[in-house]
Amino acid sequence: MADTAGESQPVIEESALKFLGYLRTGRNLSANTVASYTRDLAQFFEFLERAGVDDLSSVDHKLLRTFLANQQARGYARATVARRCACLRAFFHHLVESGALESDPATTLSFPVKGRRLPRYLTEREAESLVQEPVADAELARRDRAIIETLYATGIRVGELCGLKLADVDLETGVVRVVGKGDRERVVLAGGPAVNALAIYITDERPVLAARSGYAGDIVFLGKRGSPLDQRQVRRIIQREAADLAAGGSVSPHTFRHTFATHLLAHGADLRSVQELLGHRNVATTQIYTHLTKLEIREAYERSHPRA
Repeated sequence: MADTAGESQPVIEESALKFLGYLRTGRNLSANTVASYTRDLAQFFEFLERAGVDDLSSVDHKLLRTFLANQQARGYARATVARRCACLRAFFHHLVESGALESDPATTLSFPVKGRRLPRYLTEREAESLVQEPVADAELARRDRAIIETLYATGIRVGELCGLKLADVDLETGVVRVVGKGDRERVVLAGGPAVNALAIYITDERPVLAARSGYAGDIVFLGKRGSPLDQRQVRRIIQREAADLAAGGSVSPHTFRHTFATHLLAHGADLRSVQELLGHRNVATTQIYTHLTKLEIREAYERSHPRA
C-alpha cells in the first residue's frame, strides 16, 4: 500500500490495517474480497498523496467523488470503480463506528454500474454436450468428469469446489456440505449423474493420485501429481473441455454457476430456493437470473410464434 505524506501517515495506515483486520475477523469476508479492498484502499491513498491530503478528517464527499471520477478517467472498469466506492463507504463507516472520525463523508457516496451485462450461461444443449462428450485428458477422465458434473449439479463456486473434503460429500444421499463466502456453511444437492461421477472418481482415481505424492489429506479433487487442485487449474480444465463450444473461450467454472441457476428457474424452481442453494445473502443478487430466463423465453417466443 502506498505511503502517504506528512505526520498523519501512520494514522491513515493504521486505520486501514484495523479496517482490513475487521473485514477478516469481524465480517468473515473471503481472502479474495479482502485482497480487493486492500488494492482499492491503496489506490485511494495514492490519490490522497497526489492531492496533498494527509489527514482522513479532511476528506469530504466532494473529494471522494473526485477520486471515483479519477478512477474512471484512468480507464478502470465501471464494476471496479463501483467496488472501490463500496470499499470507501465501508471504510469510512468503520472509522466513524470505531470513533476515529466524527462524521462520515461517504454516507451518500454511490457509483452505479450502468449497462451491466447479463452473465454468460450455457444453453441446455451446450450443458448436455459438456457432460456427455468424452473429456480431453484420458488419464484424468474420471476426475474431470466429476468436476464438470459437480459444478453443473450444485452451482458451487470454484473456490468451494477446490475446498471440498471427503467428509463433505455424502454419496448415499447426494448431499454436499459447502463452506462459502464468510465461512458460511450451506447444503447443496447433487443429482444421480454427479453422484455417480464423484463415486467413480473417489473410489478408482483419487487413491492413485494421492499415492503419487503421499498425500494423506481429505481434499476431494487432486492434481496429476497428487496435491490438491487450485482454482487456476480448474479454470484451465473447464476452458479446455469447453473449447469446442461456440463461445468456448468465455466458459469458466462460474459459467456453470450461472447455468445452474438459470436452468433451475427455467424449469420452475422458486427464487428463494435458488438463493439458498447458491448461498446468496440477499435475494436481490439472485434476481438477475430471472432476467436471464425472461430473455430466454422472449427469444423462444420470437423464434417460434408465427406473428412474433
